[in-house]
Amino acid sequence: MRDFITVAIDGAAASGKTSTARRIADRYEFLVASTGSYYRAVALKMMTSDINSDDVSAIQHFLGEIVLGSEIIGNVLNITIDGKSFEEKELRIQQVNKNVASYATIPEVRQRLLPYQRSQVSEARTNGFRGLIMEGRDITSVILPDADLRFFLEASAQERLFRRENDWEHDYIAERDKIDIGRTIRQDGVHRIDTGINGLDVVVAMISAEIDKILSA
Repeated sequence: MRDFITVAIDGAAASGKTSTARRIADRYEFLVASTGSYYRAVALKMMTSDINSDDVSAIQHFLGEIVLGSEIIGNVLNITIDGKSFEEKELRIQQVNKNVASYATIPEVRQRLLPYQRSQVSEARTNGFRGLIMEGRDITSVILPDADLRFFLEASAQERLFRRENDWEHDYIAERDKIDIGRTIRQDGVHRIDTGINGLDVVVAMISAEIDKILSA
């Protein structure tokens, strides 16, 4: 029986990545890492520091100076920047929703966060979790391409926009989808799940079935 497992969940904005990952983490005593919140935290920090997304020099200096850390609350791993943690509500304000994509697509930002995200596998092991489930963009192809299980969640733009608006959160779905067009989605070995036609309980059951196969092998 396996004593540790890594699960990668990829997908577009509002495809159900976070809700799914948290349900799975609760069920299997996994540590959950939501990488979108890390980019939101970095974007918020740069915006409050008056650094524009097109100011390459300032961005490089900022990334070279900051110290990234982790804070585990329950089974959720949150990022800290220079010792500061962030509440979810401040990472979801309209200003961040509108601008996070422009910061998150900066190559220097993604490169700075890459080793930090990968290091969370060891964080999960060190802290006694049975596994790590990481969700966000490029998790299956770049961050954890060798994860034990990889899933890509998808749903129509209309369905995803409805979810954000139903949560009283306009998330600029169309704009973020345009940015995502150029993403490289690794296909081999990735389980694709349509969360538009499959509800959360069904999606969790589908992923759980694959996890159970590995844990009992």
